[in-house]
Amino acid sequence: RHRAAVATADVCDSNAALLVNGDLRALDPIFKIYGRRLAFSGPIVTVKVFEDNVLVRQLLETEGNGRVLVIDGGGSTRCALVGGNLAQWAHDMAWAGIIVNSCIRDVDEINACDIGVRALGSNPLKSNKKAVGDKHVPVQIAGTLIHDGEWLYADSDGILISKTELSV
Repeated sequence: RHRAAVATADVCDSNAALLVNGDLRALDPIFKIYGRRLAFSGPIVTVKVFEDNVLVRQLLETEGNGRVLVIDGGGSTRCALVGGNLAQWAHDMAWAGIIVNSCIRDVDEINACDIGVRALGSNPLKSNKKAVGDKHVPVQIAGTLIHDGEWLYADSDGILISKTELSV
């Protein structure tokens, strides 16, 4: 159901030309690791929100098909955009992982879930529910512009964004 793990260090070592021309980028190391799946990869779905997780829920309620949801929460640490219920939902809907440029909550529940999650930290406060934001738009996260449909590779060493699926 999910892809074999790919080591990000190996990807970097075997794709030097892509690193030089910008088709392969490493995110700044700002994310903490959550969830049981330490290594994950897949095509990216982007969503841009601010302290509001309604669009996040809408996307995670659709079939994931091994994709990775990249949530640009504007770097806000004032509330959580993903909690235990959404992480479990994402797992059940076959999402490979979730990158949260903001906070999560229900850390123990998320850590018990077989999904890959990266976030800036945790905050017990829940988000607003106004359904404000944009799906499938370019997002700027951790020093990198990320487009819907690009590929993400994550493991304990870090997170890579690639314009195309890589064979290692």
